[in-house]
Amino acid sequence: MGGERTSESGRLLLERQLSESHTVLWAVVILASLFDVVTTIVGLGIGLSEGNAVARAFIATYGTPGIGLLKFSALVVVVVCWAWLDDRRATAVLSGFAVVSVVVVALNAASLAAT
Repeated sequence: MGGERTSESGRLLLERQLSESHTVLWAVVILASLFDVVTTIVGLGIGLSEGNAVARAFIATYGTPGIGLLKFSALVVVVVCWAWLDDRRATAVLSGFAVVSVVVVALNAASLAAT
């Protein structure tokens, strides 16, 4: 598969050095994820509805903690992709998740401000 890293013995390497750019992207991902969970919980608490169908299903099944579970599950996928892929693709995964998370937080904040 493209992007896999292997040692001389042919074993798959899942170890990655944390570059400066990845450190910044991880900080954005983690902070935006936390703000997403908090703004979603606050919005639900004041009567706003969840716009994401998958998140609505998690909330219906697990209640408010479902938001945290969904975000944690997404972060696990990002961690696995980041560890597995080559640097260029790992950066793309982190960047994409960071952008989407920041946009979601901005939309959540705008919805909260409009109430």
